[in-house]
Amino acid sequence: MRIAPAFAFFIAFCLGSIPVSAYPALTSLGPDDAIYRQQQEQLEASYSALAGGSPGPSLVIYSYEAKSSFDLFSLAARLNLPYETIATLNRFDRSRSIVPGERLLVPSAPGIFVPEKGESDLESLLSYHDKPGGESLLLATRKGSDRFLFYRGDRFSAEERALFLGLLFRFPLAAGTLTSGFGARKSPITGKSAVHQGIDLAARTGTEVYAARDGTVTASGLDPILGEYVIINHQGDFQTVYGHLSLRLVRLNDRVESGMMIGRVGSTGQSTGPHLHFEVRIHGEARDPEALIPKVKR
Repeated sequence: MRIAPAFAFFIAFCLGSIPVSAYPALTSLGPDDAIYRQQQEQLEASYSALAGGSPGPSLVIYSYEAKSSFDLFSLAARLNLPYETIATLNRFDRSRSIVPGERLLVPSAPGIFVPEKGESDLESLLSYHDKPGGESLLLATRKGSDRFLFYRGDRFSAEERALFLGLLFRFPLAAGTLTSGFGARKSPITGKSAVHQGIDLAARTGTEVYAARDGTVTASGLDPILGEYVIINHQGDFQTVYGHLSLRLVRLNDRVESGMMIGRVGSTGQSTGPHLHFEVRIHGEARDPEALIPKVKR
C-alpha cells in the first residue's frame, strides 16, 4: 500500500526530525503539481480554522527547490503564505532574494516560527514573542535539527517587521552627514586604533536631535567622553545612545515617542566639532546603526 506523502511525513514527525530531502516536495507551484494542490488545500483548511477560532489540522512541512530567482514576497504570494512564515521557518534574518537551487521549507499553515536558540538579532527579538499557545516542533532545517515554537496565525510585530525589512529606527536628525562609521578606526582624539561603537553625524550646533523610536529614557547626564548624552530603552531590549549634545531636553524615566525632540547637536565631551554620536545596542551590545536606519548621506 502506498503511503501518502503528507501521512509519511506525519509518521516521521512523530518519531522525530527528518532530513530536509525527506519532506514532501513541491515542484511547479501550480495546479499541475499534486503535492502543491495538497498543500494549498491544507492551507485553506488552516485559514478557515483560524477564522473560526479553532486550531485547525495538523501542521505538515513541505520542501521546495527554487527553479528560478524569486524575491521573498513574490514567493510568499505564490504560496498564499505570509512572508513572515517562510522567513522564520527558513531562518532568514532579513528580506532577500531566493536563488535557483535553494531548498526551502514550506508549511501547511500560516504563523511565526520562533527557534529555541536564536542566532540573529531578529531571532533574539522574536524570543520576546513568547506567549501561551506555541506548538513545540522539532524540524530538520538547512542548519540541522532545530526546535521551534510555532504560533499559528501570528504575524511580525512592528519592531520585528522593521528589523527584518532593515529599518528599525528613524534617522535621529532632520539632516546630517556621516563622518565616521561603525567599527575599527583611528581615534581622532588620541590617534590610536579603537572600536567606534556608533556613527558620527555632522550637523550644525543646535540642530534638533530626535528620538529614533518610542521608548523610555534610562540615562541622561554628562560623561567625560560622550559629553552631554541621552540613552533610551526600546521594546525588544534595544537601546539608542545620543552623545556630544549641547543641550538635553529629556530627563530620566521620561517616555518619548519616535520623532520627539530630545536634545540639540553640540561638541561636548571628547569631540573635534559639532556632531551627533549615535549608537544602537541590543542586549547591551553595539550594532551598526547604518543597517537599522534610513540610508545616510556620507
